[in-house]
Amino acid sequence: MPNSVPPYKPPKEIQQLLIQRQRQQEQQQQAGQRRRTAILPKRSWIQRNPRLFQIAILTTSMLIFFSKPLFDAFIADPLPLPPKGERVAPHKR
Repeated sequence: MPNSVPPYKPPKEIQQLLIQRQRQQEQQQQAGQRRRTAILPKRSWIQRNPRLFQIAILTTSMLIFFSKPLFDAFIADPLPLPPKGERVAPHKR
């Protein structure tokens, strides 16, 4: 029994639109560009640059810890006040 239903042909306007889209897709594939189909969640700067974040935190922490004025101001135990009139040598501060 022969096919009694002819194949579907869209109207000329839609057919032209479909042909244009196919050409655009072919051009994108030839250029190595692909359209992103997945919707990815937003990522923070830390997630995008984990190594740079670790380097920055480590460097900042070490600078604070090994900085004499900052160490003395925030981490070190306070020195007892000397009696009036006496000076404390710089190496003992």
